[in-house]
Amino acid sequence: MAPPENKPTPPRHVVAMPYPGRGHINPMLNLCKAVAERSGGSIHITIVLTEEWVGLIGGMAKPPNISFAAIPNVVPSESVRADDVNGFAMAVQSKMGEPFERLLDELRAPPPDFIVADAFLPWAGEAAGRRNIPVAYLWTMSAAVYTMLIHYQLLAQNGHFPVDLSVNGDGIVDYIPGLSPIRAADLPLVLRDKEIITMLEKALPHHTEYSKHLVFSSIHHLESKVFEALNQESPFSIFNIGPTTSYQTLKNILNNNNQTPNDETNNNVNSYLEWLNDQPPRSVLYVSLGSFLTVSSAQLDEIASGLCGSGVRFLWVARRETQRLQEICGGGGEKGVVVEWCDQLRVLSHPSVGGFWSHCGWSSTKEAVMAGVAVLASPIIMDQLPNAKAVVEDWKIGWRVIEREFDEENLVKRDEISELVQRFMDLDCPERAELTKNVENLKKACESEFESGGSFETNLDGFVEFILS
Repeated sequence: MAPPENKPTPPRHVVAMPYPGRGHINPMLNLCKAVAERSGGSIHITIVLTEEWVGLIGGMAKPPNISFAAIPNVVPSESVRADDVNGFAMAVQSKMGEPFERLLDELRAPPPDFIVADAFLPWAGEAAGRRNIPVAYLWTMSAAVYTMLIHYQLLAQNGHFPVDLSVNGDGIVDYIPGLSPIRAADLPLVLRDKEIITMLEKALPHHTEYSKHLVFSSIHHLESKVFEALNQESPFSIFNIGPTTSYQTLKNILNNNNQTPNDETNNNVNSYLEWLNDQPPRSVLYVSLGSFLTVSSAQLDEIASGLCGSGVRFLWVARRETQRLQEICGGGGEKGVVVEWCDQLRVLSHPSVGGFWSHCGWSSTKEAVMAGVAVLASPIIMDQLPNAKAVVEDWKIGWRVIEREFDEENLVKRDEISELVQRFMDLDCPERAELTKNVENLKKACESEFESGGSFETNLDGFVEFILS
């Protein structure tokens, strides 16, 4: 009788299902890369995207144990997602579940052992439960925002939900575990909608027999008290696996002295980086108000005129109306450049950049901290309001453009913008110098998280161990 063959153990097969938006896909990619590399090949990850998104990022560099799989484009295109935010969200909830389940049943080499789903995709968790597959949810916003949302009933008991700016907007919320005091007006925008309770109860992750783990993409030092409270009261096992891809990218850029990429096929990249190379140290204000929602055309006009009138050097990424804004700004040149896209990490780490005017999306907020750049905060929607509050009041690394969110009812005039930008970029001003000192200290504190034996490594190892168990 022949001896039994010692066949290699097949890798565990993880299926990852991100919400189909850049602010959700990038953190999922970051998590998947970290898990794939840490597992040493013992985990294979299939990332499920719409056909459009596979076309957009399918050619990116990735570990060999990561692959992409496509489902049909059953939701509106990324290029028009901002035109109907609610319609897009409804399409995600009502149309993506069925093709995802079909794909799940077709994956047979080997069958899926584990699912990582965006926390806003309850149907992915339900599909996992029907197939007896364990699932972990990935929360792509801050842990603080998650904590605010799960305590909506506590907010209601204290008269802070729903938020009505004229009634309770100035009320102080100082009773949510792990959170510093916050004005009701700075809570996530969805908490101004009384009808949101039904959606929250359905959309927020539910702890079940098959879903017992919740993964965050935060930086522990920024939210240590929030994580302490969550670990005490949450039924989920909590892992925080921070943005290591961004951290490593920043390290590589700095180690190469921020050299301009030798890419003859991308003149746009070379042109704006070469322009930055010609500017004095820390003299440029980088302006980016997000890749998804933006401000009104009227506000864009005021920003353009205010920037040009300030005399401050600026690099502005405006994904819509780029050409029109270039014309308002005189076509760019010595003082300012308007582009449709840029490599944000490379720009933030450039020695000529001294400030970041941001919408305070969570990814941009983390990148500002990791690059050590002070922030002008102008939140627009959802989690950007509490992120801006943290930037200004908790970490003290930025100023608010206005006390409210950027919208059509809160137009900031060009003269106000010009004066604010001048003060913000006056690095010798004592008030501004304090921001620089604070953000540099915060950067150093956060860097320790990614060192050997730090919280990133500890959480990643724990999560990989659970997948393999």
